[in-house]
This record gives sequence, structure tokens and C-alpha cells, in this order.
Amino acid sequence: MLIIWSCAGLLWWIISWWLVTAATKPAGPILHPSEKKSLTIFKPLSPLESGGLQIETRGLESFIAQLDEKSELLLGVHEADWPEVMPFVQRMQVAYPQARIIIVRRSEVDRLANPKIAWQMLLAPHATGQLWLWSDADIVVPPEFLKQARAEFETCGAEMLTFPYAVRAVPYTPALLDALFVNAEFYPGVLLLRRVGSVDFGLGAAMLFTRDSFLRKVTWEELGSSLADDFILGQRLQPVRLSTTTLETVAYATDWPEAFAHYFRWKKTVCWCRPFGFAAQVVAMPVLGWIGFVLWNLANPLAWIGLATMVQIDVLFALLICRATGCRLNGAALLATETWSLWRVLFWVLCWLPGPIKWREKSWRGAQEPAFAPSRPI
Repeated sequence: MLIIWSCAGLLWWIISWWLVTAATKPAGPILHPSEKKSLTIFKPLSPLESGGLQIETRGLESFIAQLDEKSELLLGVHEADWPEVMPFVQRMQVAYPQARIIIVRRSEVDRLANPKIAWQMLLAPHATGQLWLWSDADIVVPPEFLKQARAEFETCGAEMLTFPYAVRAVPYTPALLDALFVNAEFYPGVLLLRRVGSVDFGLGAAMLFTRDSFLRKVTWEELGSSLADDFILGQRLQPVRLSTTTLETVAYATDWPEAFAHYFRWKKTVCWCRPFGFAAQVVAMPVLGWIGFVLWNLANPLAWIGLATMVQIDVLFALLICRATGCRLNGAALLATETWSLWRVLFWVLCWLPGPIKWREKSWRGAQEPAFAPSRPI
């Protein structure tokens, strides 16, 4: 049984590596929409911490540089953070005078349990575009992205176009957990689903849809009570297509407690939203079986050899996949990768235990919360 399980795990790694490698090949020439519809990009900022705007700067500029006469960017800024953000906005206005950047500032408390959706609801009345593009503030897009996205949405025949993402840099060793989750655990599965056809979820990196579809099919209350707002948005705006363009997200954890908390939140959210799919991941985790075999046969050297072999296979393919996405790891991160396979199994088990997760200073005990839950003052 362990041999069959190990072969299944190895087969998935080979498929994953092939999917990621194939996705790095040029997708063809840049497409251009036949009709350039007006576009509004939503970019709400989380409350800034000691690092200021360092994490978001590169991503925001990658969007601002591509704004044209029929597009605008709504930048949501907490009033307390405006002194930090204002110099960046001024630089962007000088560097890209054609770009229409609309600043929306607020100091009131969140009206919705999900702070991101609380922001989107405040930004929406300022949006003039026929197309809405919701995107996390740290996402970095390639050149000509806005043209390509408009053209792909025009031809894909879907209600929503959403975009896969990968991590391409690990600035701090603890950020390795985010990079391995996104690149090795999450990204290959998304690429496989892209080949299958339409899906019923969105990815928070970027989601493109029409204003009319959103207002007709989605309510702020439902989105605002959901931990995984992108998942719910995809459920309501079906069919959803996965784009051929992969975006870049930032892995920014600077210490291990933060890294483990973020890793656990990501996995627990997937478990709550897709329990059957999350359970099926066990097929690709033979390390779990080998751990059980070792605990049952502590004196058996073959059990330890089997466990060590499977751990090294996990590490090897995780590194190959990271390399294929363009993510390079330093020496400390490479060394830390040796323990990742064990952490992956442990957190998969922990996700099935009852208990909350914490996001933005709020505890979530499931994928849904009361629609108008109280929040701390901003």
C-alpha cells in the first residue's frame, strides 16, 4: 500500500512540474481587444505597518504604468496612512501623467466582517468603468497586462476572468512557507484546472468582470461575511475562466510565527471552502503514510529509509517547481526546505481540527461570518 501511495505522490509531482514548466513558455503575441471598454481597477490598501508601502509599491506601479485614457485606478487609503502614501502617489503622477489615479480616504470602522470587501464597497461608487478589476495591492503584473486581460475577457465567453499567481522571490527565509504553498501546492492544481475548462471560483490576485454582472448577481452582504470573498465571487459569477497569464505575488513574512500563521490561514481557508478537494490532497502526501509506518516500526531501518526518501522527493520537486516559476532560493531557504514536507503534513492534519483562524485582528470560525460583524476602528 505504501509503495502504491508513494508512486501516486511521485506521479503528481511529475505532473505538477510538467504543468508549471509548460506554463512558463511564451503564450503567443499580445492580444488587443476589438473594443476597448472602460476599466476601473480596485486597489484597497490594508492598514500599513512599520514597513510602510514597501510591499505594495512595485505592484501598484506595474498597474499605474499601464493606465490609458479609458482606465482608472481607485486607491483606497486609511486616513492614518495618507502621510506615508502621499509621496508615492505624487511620484506616480509625475512619472505617469496620463494615469488617472483616484484616491479614496477613510477613517470610519469596517461595516462588514471582511475588511477587504468593506473597502471595495466604499470604492465602488467612485468607479466609472464598464469593467471592474479587483486585485490585491501587492500583485505585480507583466507589461501589456491590461490590454491582454481586456482582450482575453472579450473572447473567453465567461462572466469572470481570474488570474493564476506565483511567488518569484523569497526576501526572508520564513517567507519560504508562502512560496512553497503557492508555487508547489496551489499553482500546479490551478494550472490543471485551467486545462479542464471553466471553474467556479476566483483568485484574489486579480478578477475581471463587468460592473453590470456584479450588480445583478452579487450582494455586498454575502461577500462581506465571507473569509474567502474571491471564492464566493466566483460562485456567483459563473462561468469563470482561468487566464493564460500568471501574475506575481509577494511572500513577505519576516519571522516564523507570522509565516506559520499565514500558511495555516491559507490552508484552513481552502479546507473550509473545498473540504473534499482538500481531503483528496492526501493522495499526493505519502509522507503521512511513511510517518505512520515509522511510528509503528521505530526499530525498522527500512521505515526510516522510506520516510527519508519520500521527504527528499518532495523537496526535490518543490525546488524544481520553484525554479520553473522563476523563484530562486538562498542557502538558508534551501536548508529550511528540508523540513517543509513534514510541516505540510502536520498543517494538513491540523486543518481538520476545530478552532478559529485569525485575519486582520479578527477570529474566523468558518468560511462565513455574520454580515455586519463589528470591527476595530481604523
